[in-house]
Amino acid sequence: MSKPLDVIVEKRRTVHTYSELWHASECVLNVGLSNPEGSSWQFLSSILLTAFTFEAYLNHLGSRTMDRWSDYDRLPTDEKFNLLCREIGATFPLGSGARPLQTITELFKFRNTIAHGRTTELNPPPLKRNVGNYLAAHHELLSTPWERCIKDSSFAIRAREDVALVLAKLHEASKDEEALFSSGMSHHSATLVVS
Repeated sequence: MSKPLDVIVEKRRTVHTYSELWHASECVLNVGLSNPEGSSWQFLSSILLTAFTFEAYLNHLGSRTMDRWSDYDRLPTDEKFNLLCREIGATFPLGSGARPLQTITELFKFRNTIAHGRTTELNPPPLKRNVGNYLAAHHELLSTPWERCIKDSSFAIRAREDVALVLAKLHEASKDEEALFSSGMSHHSATLVVS
């Protein structure tokens, strides 16, 4: 009877978290787009995953371009972004008052509002309407700014468009040879052990 053979299996995997989050953001958005009625939560999820993508990409790029990136780990996202732009020479001539950076600002206001959620009291001043058209005002739902962002897909779509533009510009300026939104790499090997 022969002795069973042994095999040594080795595995290694690099996971680009930003890329996985980007894919998740698209998947959730597509579910909402396929059935828009009642899809506010899909739009909310897509927006948050898009914000997480942006943050994760900054950490991905920062660790590749700056020796002591971990020293900046606790900086606010906008400070990390500005630091990286200076480091790699990325510029956005239209500034934060126009797209795409204007959307990034709105995206992180949304993200921070949700991440640090608070109970909100909505108490606008009374509206004066004539009897013929008061019903529209009467039936209008009071909503917070973040709720208005998820009433339809428009902000989720714009956030993805503008994050893609900003990340592409950062990626190009960094001269990274790996494709943007690459999911990473896996390596597997098996070695037969001969005794």
